[in-house]
Amino acid sequence: MGLGLPKKIIFTLLLVSALVYLTRLGMADFLRLEPCAYVDAVQKGTVRVDPLALNRSRERLLLARTWDAGNPIVPEYLGQIAFIRAQLISLSPSAQLVFLREAIGHFDSAIVLRPNSAHLWAARMSAGSFLLETYARLGGGEALVDDELSVIRRALHRAAKLGPWEPSVLQQIVGVGNLRYKEFSPEERGVIDGAVARAKQLRLRI
Repeated sequence: MGLGLPKKIIFTLLLVSALVYLTRLGMADFLRLEPCAYVDAVQKGTVRVDPLALNRSRERLLLARTWDAGNPIVPEYLGQIAFIRAQLISLSPSAQLVFLREAIGHFDSAIVLRPNSAHLWAARMSAGSFLLETYARLGGGEALVDDELSVIRRALHRAAKLGPWEPSVLQQIVGVGNLRYKEFSPEERGVIDGAVARAKQLRLRI
């Protein structure tokens, strides 16, 4: 016996909805491929940073986000782009602050979508540390510094727990740890010391 008309309508609607959903995911993936590859190449040092290319990558990722707002890769790479842009304007700490806050916002959004990513927690930690450096150059208030340092501490623990042997995670933990060692508690210094030991075992450049 065939399906009744109401059941056929429901089935058709479900099928169309599924196709629309898959189309949106596919379009988002397509749009993010090129900018993600470019950012990866910049970070590996295989291509030079081009501000115009960075901006094009950002616009493409923003478009990808309109197709799939739940994809954590999109805000992660938007955060990386903002972080790179902050590094390009070292002579203007106030402009750096804008980009760093943007980076942190994107990393926070990505962490909500993928809370078990060591790379995201490490990126959040690095962006926060850079933000504190910029606050210091601008004479930022203690309340802001204390709040951000608290987030950095949590990100340090999460990154170390989730990616204890991930090279890029270890390098960021060691970098931030060496810079802010005196600001951390004995427990956190132990986390940093452990990361240093593992990085040496892996013969990483630290």
